[in-house]
Amino acid sequence: MKERKTAIRYARVIRWAILGAIFFYLGEMVWRNWNEVKEASFGLRPFHLILSAVFSVFWYLIQIWAWYLITLKLGISIPPRETLKSWYYSQLGKYLPGKVWLFLGRFYFYDSKGISRKTLTVALYFETVTVMMAAGLVFLASLFFLEESRSLDLGIPPMGLIPIFILAFLFLHPRILEKIFNSILRPLKREPVAISISYPEVLRILGVCILSWVAGGIGFYFFVDGIFPVSSGDFLFLTGALAISSTLGLLVLFAPGGLGVREGVLVYLLSSIIPSPVAAVLAVLTRLWMTFIEIGMIGVVYLLDKLRKKE
Repeated sequence: MKERKTAIRYARVIRWAILGAIFFYLGEMVWRNWNEVKEASFGLRPFHLILSAVFSVFWYLIQIWAWYLITLKLGISIPPRETLKSWYYSQLGKYLPGKVWLFLGRFYFYDSKGISRKTLTVALYFETVTVMMAAGLVFLASLFFLEESRSLDLGIPPMGLIPIFILAFLFLHPRILEKIFNSILRPLKREPVAISISYPEVLRILGVCILSWVAGGIGFYFFVDGIFPVSSGDFLFLTGALAISSTLGLLVLFAPGGLGVREGVLVYLLSSIIPSPVAAVLAVLTRLWMTFIEIGMIGVVYLLDKLRKKE
């Protein structure tokens, strides 16, 4: 027990050391190039920020739509209003170390409705994979629209990423997913699962997830352009940058809400279209803006739920 506590303590120290190093690097970059930051064309365009907030709301609502479709096809759906509440409340788990809290929040709400945990696990897998797949596809598409004069060294040409996505499409197939789950459940002596969702339906849900990233990308474009002028031709690249940086932040378990990871990836990508110090400032402001919108929407859902109960 003592060794476990020591290991957990060291893991926390390493986690915060990594996050601190990322933000130190970003801060040092801005400080070293402060004259460039001061001379940058920063401004404030309120109408663009309002549009950013509106499209960001649509981004989240479309994600909830995708989740509702998944639960509907798997036969574990709850009323849309309850789906909205459970999805938003579970998002608070993103801000805790380890992404398990996000999933546990969803488990808590659905378990209280008597929903099978096994089927809910399948649904959460579908949601995670389709959202990440959609992000990857949007990012891949965005690379083809990046002007040749702008450099972005990924270590692999965009065409080289296509086989990876083809392989990922295979893992989205319900029959393959069913075999993976049952191969895990069999040694645990659990009952096998039967996934009652067709491949075309999976692809439809993937399309909804892509639509959500596009809505988020529009919101991100208006946010950036509301603070620092960017070309409208960079819209798709900004969409891809938001999608892949958010996804990588979700994958890194030690970063609450992708803190530091998303900013680091975003700075690297944005540096291909705007100066790096400016990109660092925008990445941090994006974190604050998106957190403000998320918490605001959770607050609205909470207040609406309270008002409904008083009726």
